[in-house]
Amino acid sequence: MEDQKKYGMCKREVAELLRSHDINPTTQRIEIAHLIFQKAQHLCADEILAELNKEYEQVSQATVYNTLKVFVDKKVVRELVFAPDRIYYDSNTSHHHHFIDVDTGKIYDVSGDCVKCPELSYVDHLKAEVLEVSLILKGRMPQA
Repeated sequence: MEDQKKYGMCKREVAELLRSHDINPTTQRIEIAHLIFQKAQHLCADEILAELNKEYEQVSQATVYNTLKVFVDKKVVRELVFAPDRIYYDSNTSHHHHFIDVDTGKIYDVSGDCVKCPELSYVDHLKAEVLEVSLILKGRMPQA
């Protein structure tokens, strides 16, 4: 499914998305995915937990973290680790990079084509195969 078609899905469509990724669509997983896929966004686990508990039944922190791990493992969302205490979940799984406004902390998607990065398939000195390149750009947005 193309990323743009993920946004604004009804819960039945969310359940189908989860099934298509071999994820059992439990009620809580559907609620978490439905929240994540309202729009292209970057949410941390605590934001997801707070939003769910504001509108729905009480969901445990463990359920949210465990569900997000499943979603990342099954490539339903991307995990963005900016620092050990700053992990976000990206509803956009297409190839792209990120710009972080250092003044506000807001994260913006940057097209993968906008930033020239080297074609890497192998890093010789590490003897490592490169699976993905994801750049994090930091800067300031223009003041209005």
